[in-house]
Amino acid sequence: MKSLVHCFVLASLVLIPGWAAANCWQAGTPAQTVRLSAEGMQDVRWTPVKGETHAVTLPNGFRIGLLIEPATREKYRELLAKPDTKGTDELVRIQLFDLSGAQPKLLSNTWGGANSRQGFGPKGGANGVPAMGQQIELWLHKPVCITAETLAAMM
Repeated sequence: MKSLVHCFVLASLVLIPGWAAANCWQAGTPAQTVRLSAEGMQDVRWTPVKGETHAVTLPNGFRIGLLIEPATREKYRELLAKPDTKGTDELVRIQLFDLSGAQPKLLSNTWGGANSRQGFGPKGGANGVPAMGQQIELWLHKPVCITAETLAAMM
């Protein structure tokens, strides 16, 4: 049993980046994390806070705001009401804003998996956003945390 736990911990160290696994290791609770990548810039990483827009300036000078929040009960009800649907992946709402004006302007409002890769920009992806002038990728990660308590419940 101990060797199974040791294998899991070792695999976690190799497979899960530290910035994504920190909440599991430190608090035993999963936290949504985001990594934004775009050509010509270092990756930007953050842990979204409900209701807070994260601002990023792209290499072309475009200022974008990203609001990443858990899916609503209404969204899950909508999906689960479809015929033959027994379940769905955990989702997040992804909103992109143009921050160049006095007031943020909504550019995109879509849904994505809590553990997924989403593209945005003039080439399309999850949602085409030509105004950005540059393609971005969001890497969304929300780990499933195994704690001593959840491990005991598995036995």
